[in-house]
This record gives sequence, structure tokens and C-alpha cells, in this order.
Amino acid sequence: MTKFGAYPIVVNYNLHTRLRYQHDEDDLHRAGRYEDEKQLDIKVNTSSDSTRENGLFGQEIKEYEQTVSNCLRKIEGNAVGRMVMGLINKDTTVWIVPKSDEELKVKDQYNAMTWPLNYDIQKDGSIGRGAGAGDTVILFNPKLGDDTLLHELVHAYRYSYNKFRPVNVYYNTDVGAFTITSEEVLAHQIENIYMSQAKRPLTLDYMTQAPTEKKGIYDFLSNNYFLLQALKYFLRHEYLAMLAAHTFMSTEYNPFRDYEAIETEYVKGAFSSDLPELSVPLGR
Repeated sequence: MTKFGAYPIVVNYNLHTRLRYQHDEDDLHRAGRYEDEKQLDIKVNTSSDSTRENGLFGQEIKEYEQTVSNCLRKIEGNAVGRMVMGLINKDTTVWIVPKSDEELKVKDQYNAMTWPLNYDIQKDGSIGRGAGAGDTVILFNPKLGDDTLLHELVHAYRYSYNKFRPVNVYYNTDVGAFTITSEEVLAHQIENIYMSQAKRPLTLDYMTQAPTEKKGIYDFLSNNYFLLQALKYFLRHEYLAMLAAHTFMSTEYNPFRDYEAIETEYVKGAFSSDLPELSVPLGR
């Protein structure tokens, strides 16, 4: 295990431990032993492969943890990334664990994923682990890049303060209509601000990832009612968005700073000038 600096972030290579116990977790779930399944999952994600097979996986551990640590250093070197990492609740821990190259090749799977370590067990017995708060697990392959890891750290930050409350958001692009959650809207916008701060290419949206310049994205946002509602909600209620709006004044792309101008463009073509913020349920 490698703790990253003074941040509540631990890089933990546990791939072989996870694969060893995956069948056991599946069996516990099928048997309806959901609490036992969760406790085993917590143990797996906080255990290192360094304790297995007399150090057989030492080189794999070193390579993964060094590579992810380098990725985190790159994020820390960007003012936006440093802001996100610095805001994660210090009373929690973010566990970054490996997703294998083989797993990356599997279709219909998320490239990276973040969930609460002590997740809420679903009442219907489903496998979903996205509800909860506190410590988090990020399943990550370094080939996905620092921008993807930054995106996941935004989720970890929201979980760390029990603020992760996804609401479906619908929008249209030239290639089709999509549904994502409000949490992905926030993470994608912070990711784009991060990329702009580094003068790297931006992407239109979370789903298509189409390379697009600032004006094209702002035009896209001003033509999508629900995305604007989500931005408005976060600008009013999320400290990370407020801080980004008032901190990165010279960063070219910053829709939180420029929100008023984007909404003004929306109103020009709307039937009504009234744009309510997204309705998000209160926390527990």
C-alpha cells in the first residue's frame, strides 16, 4: 500500500486478492447474505497483495502503485486537481485499487468506477453498491489517464461528505439522446476545467467524449435544459462548484464562472425565462 502525501488517498494493489474472493462474494450474494458479502468486500479492498504467495506479486505492486502515484502527482500539479484532492474529507480514506488490462477490454463495463467502501445494502437484494457515504473505492487502470482519475476523485469527494445524490439528467447531442446522472455532470465539468487549466483538449459531454472547443460546449449547454438545471443546482449548493467559479478566473473554460452568460443564451431561444435548478433529494 502507498499513501499519497498528506491526502486521505491510499493506492492499494489488491488485484489477485479481489479475483481470489470474487467467487466467494458472488456466492454470498446469491445466498442472500448481503452483510457478509459487504464485509468481505471491505476486507478485500483494504488488503494488499503483498501478503499473498510469499511476495510473488511484488513487481506488479511496485509498478501499479508507482504509476498511480505519478498520476496523482500530475493531478496535484494542476491547481484544479489540487483543489479537488484537498477538499476530500480528511476523516475518510480513498482506496485506489487496480482494474486489470483484461477487464478494460470487456464491453459494457465502466472504464473506472467509484463506490462507498461501506456501501448501503439494497433492500431489493440487487448488486448495486453506489449508495452510501464515507470511505470510497476507486477501481482504476492507469492507462485511463489522470483526467479519468480526477473525475473519479470528484465522486470520492462527494461521497466523503455524504453529498453523492444522483438524479437522472437527459440531454441531446448530434449523435443521439442520452441519460446520465447529475453526479456525472458535475464530475465531467470539473474534469473539463482541469483539462482547460492544463491547456489540454476538452470533451463535449460525458457520454460521447467528442473533442470540442469552449464555444461549442457552451452552445451545447445552452441548448440543453436539464444540463443547465444541473449546473445551476451545483453552483448554488456545491462548494466545489462555487470555489471553481471564483478561483479559476483566467482559465479559459469554466462554465461555473460563466454560468450567467450561458443561461442568458438559453433564455434567448426559450419560451420562458424561468429556469429552475435541478431538484435533488435531501440527504439522510
